[in-house]
Amino acid sequence: MPGPVPETRPRGGFTVVEIVGVLAIIAILAALVAENLIEKLRLAAQDAERTSLATVGRTLEQYVLRTRSIPALNNLPAALAADLAVAQNRVTHTAQGNPRWIWVDPESRIGTNAAGSLAYQQTAAGSTIQPQRLRLVVLSSVGAPLPTPAITAPTTNQFLQAWNATAGAVPAFLSALSWNGRPDDLLIQRIEMGTLFCRVVLENLDMNSDAWYSVDTTNTLSSIPKPGTGYVNSSRIFWLVRGTVVNFHYPDAGRTLQGREYVMEDVGYTFENGRWGRYLRYGPNRSSGWFGQMVDQFLAAPPPPGATRRYSTQQWVVDAMYHFLYCFGQWSLDYFYGGPPWPHIPGYEQANAGATGLADYSSDLLITR
Repeated sequence: MPGPVPETRPRGGFTVVEIVGVLAIIAILAALVAENLIEKLRLAAQDAERTSLATVGRTLEQYVLRTRSIPALNNLPAALAADLAVAQNRVTHTAQGNPRWIWVDPESRIGTNAAGSLAYQQTAAGSTIQPQRLRLVVLSSVGAPLPTPAITAPTTNQFLQAWNATAGAVPAFLSALSWNGRPDDLLIQRIEMGTLFCRVVLENLDMNSDAWYSVDTTNTLSSIPKPGTGYVNSSRIFWLVRGTVVNFHYPDAGRTLQGREYVMEDVGYTFENGRWGRYLRYGPNRSSGWFGQMVDQFLAAPPPPGATRRYSTQQWVVDAMYHFLYCFGQWSLDYFYGGPPWPHIPGYEQANAGATGLADYSSDLLITR
């Protein structure tokens, strides 16, 4: 006799408990995903703002080098926006629309400006004082906006707090203003412009002539008087924007151009025996030994008879010799690293170029018909 048939009951779907459990799991996963996404977006915003602030800093440096000037603080955003080819609010605000604070060091000095005055336009006189604390900070937040109203003229202490703030730290002045943003959302860009200037010393040791020079353009010439009685040196010390061209002139009636150099470092030049030079000179005691005497004799010598020089002069040869000696000395500091089979090493490349130039200029003096 067959047993009883087991009762079967078809399932109509998930129970309420099962559905609630699934929804809870989905909610937890969604929350984790959302939190992770929000954090990634925040980190991406921080990276984008760092890049933007670094671009602002580089653009300002290039502006100073190109125009030989520093715009006033209230003109700075417009000048940077023009160079970047963007709207001005792209300089003054973050991508989130939060205002940035742009501060100048209250103790900054340049040219003849009063402390804290940023505007500067280079002339032939350059800056007669060494640039002092010539620096800016740009503060921004990709999270909670900076307090309002904005501080546009910080105190020296507030500026130093911003300048010296470490990553992830909130300067005391912001805490005092009850800014409640996350420390890592605060970004500070520091811009040091003092390094864009080079010290230039011009010295006239010629007892018979004034020393003539010009800056960037030869249309406006300046002179340094010849030394007075008792061999009192006549000199001029000033600071020029890196990359400025200094032109050196002979003391003849037409102020003929002797040569020109780009100022890329702190340098000094002397004028003596009717010409400008760097280091290869007699000096105040008129005794620099046989080498200096040979240089002077070489410069005073006439060209070979029947010479068909293409471009070279004795002064160019002396300048090329100085360039080669300088480059060779710098290469030696790197223990003569480079050369075949590594000709691309900078020290070797510069010394080799100096040797080639010296050979070209000196051999050009000897070409005759």
